[in-house]
Parts: sequence; structure tokens; C-alpha cells
Amino acid sequence: MKAIIIPEHGGVEVLKYDTGYPTPSPDKGEVLIKVSATGLNRVDIFVRMGYPGIEITLPHIPGGDIAGTVAEVGSGVEGVEIGSRVMVYSLLTCGECILCLEGKRNLCLNWKCIGMQEKGGYAEYAVAPAENIIPLPDSVSFEDAAACSIAGLTAYHGIKTVGELQNGQSFFIWGGSGGLGTLAIQIAKHLGATVYTTGSSDEKIEIMRSLGADHAFNRLTQDVPAEIRKTAPVGLDLIMDYVGPETFTTSWELLKKGGTMLLCGILTGRETNLNIQFTYLRHLSIKGLNLGTMDELKELIDLVADGTLKPYIGERFPLEEAAEAQKMMEENRHIGKIILKP
Repeated sequence: MKAIIIPEHGGVEVLKYDTGYPTPSPDKGEVLIKVSATGLNRVDIFVRMGYPGIEITLPHIPGGDIAGTVAEVGSGVEGVEIGSRVMVYSLLTCGECILCLEGKRNLCLNWKCIGMQEKGGYAEYAVAPAENIIPLPDSVSFEDAAACSIAGLTAYHGIKTVGELQNGQSFFIWGGSGGLGTLAIQIAKHLGATVYTTGSSDEKIEIMRSLGADHAFNRLTQDVPAEIRKTAPVGLDLIMDYVGPETFTTSWELLKKGGTMLLCGILTGRETNLNIQFTYLRHLSIKGLNLGTMDELKELIDLVADGTLKPYIGERFPLEEAAEAQKMMEENRHIGKIILKP
């Protein structure tokens, strides 16, 4: 089969397009999927470069956003038919640790993720456990499904479940023009929030406003905190920050008393400073998150199916141009989700 291989960690130049990589076979309880669309995520870049604290066996196939049709099923698989349109929930859990036994499988102590520790979807075919397969409604395209499984799920889980955003509250996300941000804007708006975001160009700002952002600022030409305080003088209820140290302090100071910060990324580093006194005097909360539950992903797909949400697909690349696609993401030249087509 055709696949993108990471033979060693490094820059985009290490990505190898292989036209003769062995097609995997599904083991007991597994399903083989003919991939129709796979999405790019920032984590794919970290995997390529070497993800801090996570061992990745090389050679490796990245990609956790997988949507396509069932090509083969392993022994013991029931309820999954060959030819069915499906997507994959990429989080793999042990089912045996204390958190799994408490029903909190998304917090599994022994978690793995397809595309990270296990081979992923930058290929013509990919294998996944049958229990991780989600049927796709006919009204949801493979591309839209691939746009939802990691970035979309992170946004949905963070905003609705972890952040508990309520009607009438305020929500802010830095850089709302990417795959996560374009869905986060729509999710927050669907929940009845006033939505704030930033972008680096007039084109990005226009698109974010079209998706429901009430206030979108150019971070390169405007004083973002000052602009936000014009309409939110006491601060914001919920902020989602995937940027890291570069924006952390500003985000923290923009929170309303009793507000919450969602941390879900490390684009500019893994460590930052925290003013403890400011934190407890203002009753602020930090909540970290990664992905979400399978049930939440199903809820998200239902919202796409009924037209409530619409993933913004900004770029499409053939599989062999995965290096160029990742380079575009690294340079922040994209808007919305980048999709690879095997």
C-alpha cells in the first residue's frame, strides 16, 4: 500500500512516501479500514520530531484522524460490516486500570493513541480495534469526519464537558482559524456564548466571523487584551489556550473572577510561571484536557450530521504531499483543517 513513513525523527524532510509498504491485516477484534481522508494535527508534527515523554517505535506511520470504509474484519468482530462508512476514535485504553474501571476510560493510565504510539492513517489502509469504530451517517463526508476526531473532539470535550460553558457566558480562543479553533468557535456559539478569538490576517478574521465569532482581532496589529476589555471589562468566563507559555499569562489575566482556563497544547513550550496569589484571590481554575470520550465524538458527529456544525476544510493534499502539508501547518499558512487524501 501507499503510506507516509517516519524512519527517524526530524524535520519534514524525514517523511518518506512509500508505495510498497505492507498492507496490515486485522487481528482478532480489529478492523481494516480503506482510508478515504485523514486529517493533519499539530501532534503529527510532534510525533515526527519526537514527542516529549512518549516513546514512538520507528519506522512509524502518523495520523490519528481516520475516516473511510471497512475493507476487512478480524475474527470475533460483530456489528461491523465490510463496506460500511466509518471513522475511528483514536484513543486506545486498557480497560483494566482504576480509572477505566471507574468508567473514565478517556483518563486511562495506560493510554495509547492511533497515530502516536500505534501506526495511523497517513496510508491507504489502517487498522483499528472494532470497539473504536464509529458508523458515519450518509450526511457526513469522510473529510468532515476526519476533521472532527482529534481537534474537533478536543474542542467539544473542553468547551462543553470540562469547561461547562453556559448560555450567556464568554469564551475566548487564541488563533481560532485552525482545525481546532474553527470548530471551537462554532461549538461555543452553539452553546450560546459570546465568542472572542484572534487571527494573523484579515482573511482569517473574516472567516472566523463567518463561523460565528462575535469579536475577532488581528493579533499582529491590535492590542488584544485592550480590545477584549472594551466589551468584557471584568474578564472572560472560559479561555481555551493551546499555544502555551507565549500566551499563558495574558490568558490568565483576561479571566473573569471565578473563570476557567483550558490547557490543551504546547506549541510554544511545556513550562510557564503562575502567580499563585493572583490565582487564589480571583478564584481561578486551570483544567488540562486531551481528546475526550467516544460518546462525545458521537455527539459531535450528530451535530455535523444535522447541520449544526460544519468543519472548515481549508486545504486538501494528496498523500504523497504530506511533507508540504505539514510544512504549511508549521508555518501557520493554513485556515481550518488540512486533509490528506490517500
